[in-house]
Amino acid sequence: MKIFNNFRGPGSLKRPILTWGVFDGVHRGHHRLINSVIQWATRTRSDSLVITFDNHPARVLNLQSDPLFITSLAHRLLLLEKLAVDATLVLNFTRKLSQLSAEDFVTRIIKTLNPGGVVVTDNISFGRNRAGNIQTLKEILGRQRIPLKIIKTLKYKGQTISSSLIRRAIKAGDLKTAKAMLGRPVAILGTVVHGEGRGRKLGFPTANLDPHHEILPRRGVYIARAFCLKGCRKFTRPFKALVNIGIKPTFHPKFKGHHQENIEVFLLNYDIQKRGSLYGRDILVEIIRHLRAEKKFATPDLLIKQIKKDIRQAKEK
Repeated sequence: MKIFNNFRGPGSLKRPILTWGVFDGVHRGHHRLINSVIQWATRTRSDSLVITFDNHPARVLNLQSDPLFITSLAHRLLLLEKLAVDATLVLNFTRKLSQLSAEDFVTRIIKTLNPGGVVVTDNISFGRNRAGNIQTLKEILGRQRIPLKIIKTLKYKGQTISSSLIRRAIKAGDLKTAKAMLGRPVAILGTVVHGEGRGRKLGFPTANLDPHHEILPRRGVYIARAFCLKGCRKFTRPFKALVNIGIKPTFHPKFKGHHQENIEVFLLNYDIQKRGSLYGRDILVEIIRHLRAEKKFATPDLLIKQIKKDIRQAKEK
């Protein structure tokens, strides 16, 4: 998949069939839309192009103080490539861009990208104050004789699948609902960084993960599947894993209220002697199921005993 960072880049594409949006989560509704783009591009021997943004419009427009992505930009690009998109244009969403009228935004796309067709969902809104809608788009594209395809939004249990609903489910600990709307397990992409070395001292060396600005499930211990990034957007085979999201209350009992969660990943069948250190590498962790709540143990020995039990359960599953 080709990745461009400005409107000039995709000029080499052949009459691309395109769509645009934040695509946070790249959920099942997004899949339906993007697959339609790809199918149309394949039929017409064109390129499929997805336009997305490097930051969250809600943050730029101060609609939310700190809207966390379900998937960071790096994670989104991995998922888009997995869908077999030919090219992605990543735009820097700025206040200046947000002030473009609906017509000016679409006109810029037409003039710079020369699309062979556009695909959108039936609830699209775009441009300054989100004033543009389906009718606006029909009129603008119609004047340029550019075909438009409209995709119905996808529903789950009567509600339109949306990134905001998925965020809510993840924060509530409802991983089953989030998975049903995403079409895959809730996942965290992050970089392995140095921690306190506590896991190694206990006999369970863990990879401390610095997440790429992604929303996290509730604190607790999870059975997971982990993939180590190997080269550019290529992952190794999956490893069974245990993931602890929390504040290590056994060793930091004085932490109260909100505190930055640590993410510790223990790869059950990872041989560091053969495969090398994980520091600095990216890991994608798919959360399979919640195992237990985070708990303060009276002694490290009791914690070790519990971890051994957790590992047995993870291996069985």
